[in-house]
Amino acid sequence: MLRLVVCVVLVAVALGQERCESPPQWMSKNFYFSPVQGHVEVVEADYTYDKTNERKSWREVVPEHGSNSTYEYVHRIELYKERKEYTINVKTGECRVYETRFPFYAHDVPVNAQFRGLSYLGSSAVGQGSVQISRWDTRFAFANWDGTFTTAGCIPYHSNHFNASTFGIRLESIVDVVPGINPNEFIPPASCTPGLL
Repeated sequence: MLRLVVCVVLVAVALGQERCESPPQWMSKNFYFSPVQGHVEVVEADYTYDKTNERKSWREVVPEHGSNSTYEYVHRIELYKERKEYTINVKTGECRVYETRFPFYAHDVPVNAQFRGLSYLGSSAVGQGSVQISRWDTRFAFANWDGTFTTAGCIPYHSNHFNASTFGIRLESIVDVVPGINPNEFIPPASCTPGLL
């Protein structure tokens, strides 16, 4: 009997170690934390993700520097196949276009990622009071990465990047994921001024 229990446990752990791919198109609410000019910005965004066409849209609520009560509303459109990023100030309508600085990264478990274990969000002791997640990490050319995904459906929950010299630190939480996208989120204004990085 003990051998059977050990075999079941080993099979369960092995299943948790398999790479997964998240759905290719979805919308979510994202929160990310990023140190900027000596302080930490906490940004809330409505996020649209399109792996199929390598594009992302962020409708961000950004605290203005040095203020806890004043916010900027920014719509960022990232079109990786075109190597363009549009930044639109929602209040003023001002639009700037830049060349993307980093390659498209998918919200999947990367091919070379190392499995770091399984955990529960909430409590496994309460009926339907938890979600099981798998933890992974790897090294990209531009940053170290770690992420967590639900074991059912491979829905991303955290995606964190670290590189002090080039990328900085970005800690991202992904919640309220809904399948499908609104393609209008990826249409920039007709006139955008080239921006300087």
